[in-house]
Amino acid sequence: MRRRGRGAAVAVESLDWFVQLAESGTFTRASEELQVSQQTLSSRLAALERELDTRLVVRSNPLALTRSGETFLAYAIEQRDARIRMLRQLGETSIGGAGVLKVGVSNVRGRLLLPNILRQFHESLPNVAVKVIEGANEELVRLAEAHEADVVIARFDGAAGDVEVHPLYEEEVVLVATPAVLGAALGVAPEEAAARAPELGLEALGACPFLLEPVDDISGRIAHAELRRAGIRPRALVEGNDMITLLHLAHDGLGAAFCPTLVLEEMPQVADGLVRVGLSPAARYRISLGTPAGIGPWSARSVFEDIAGALYGA
Repeated sequence: MRRRGRGAAVAVESLDWFVQLAESGTFTRASEELQVSQQTLSSRLAALERELDTRLVVRSNPLALTRSGETFLAYAIEQRDARIRMLRQLGETSIGGAGVLKVGVSNVRGRLLLPNILRQFHESLPNVAVKVIEGANEELVRLAEAHEADVVIARFDGAAGDVEVHPLYEEEVVLVATPAVLGAALGVAPEEAAARAPELGLEALGACPFLLEPVDDISGRIAHAELRRAGIRPRALVEGNDMITLLHLAHDGLGAAFCPTLVLEEMPQVADGLVRVGLSPAARYRISLGTPAGIGPWSARSVFEDIAGALYGA
């Protein structure tokens, strides 16, 4: 039987699997992302190396690419991006435009921003579907870096160079609580606590019961850093991933919550009755729109960016 060798075309799926393996760094992580067994992935790589008649990967932990592997990775990424451009252009030329716009956003930010954005988006492009991909901030940044989302709403500090970042608005995490909760922590009347709140520092509130998010997203990470900075070992009355739930609990007087200003602005009915305590400058950050670089123009993505900027841009 004649060997196919280096002149043969490589299957699209093999290209995608190899890119995922190279970006993940281990067979374990790559197989989880691809939702295949490690044995299947290893067999596919071995078949690809036989097909190309060259070794692509040094099977270490983390794995390393050979020189041929680095060359093939650049080719595979180029082919993936070209395929994405082709599919989008085909959608652009169909009647009225078509396709699927993949939007990455956190659960809370999506609930607050997307209804207004998508209402106008579908008025402009009724034939373009939207797939919303939710995740923590680091997961969303990786989506943009891996070209697995068309536009991502996230904090992009330190993002890779293959992501185009367009600033959207400034956000800040503050501590919120009812006057009664602050008053109990300070040993004063609620009215006095509310009056003193703008000048309070977090270090004065060590006796507060806190409602905390974990450290795997922006507001939770900032909250824990601010507590450490203030020298507070918090009494966490409630811990959970849902900021909206924690804010409702703070409104009901259960404790003090760390909350992005966006949530307070978009939920005035819950924010009413809560007082804010400012934190350090490290609690301020920028939320941006991130798009994969080098993909080329696409009207659906541009329309989404324009609407988001008009509604929420600084």
